[in-house]
Amino acid sequence: MTHNEKLLNALMQFKNSAYEIRDLWEQADSITDSDLCDDYPFDNDFCEVVEKIGDWVTTQKRLLKQK
Repeated sequence: MTHNEKLLNALMQFKNSAYEIRDLWEQADSITDSDLCDDYPFDNDFCEVVEKIGDWVTTQKRLLKQK
């Protein structure tokens, strides 16, 4: 496996984990009926962060496959 393939694999895992965390977080919020955002480390809403991660990974995938 090449370096680019390893990087793409890691980026896809990162993206998939972000989406999974978002979904599980939303489920936990609805189950506990509480806001689990205490000490949240990002300026943007997590759903926005996840979408940006997805877009970023798609761009990286396209750029890395060109090389």
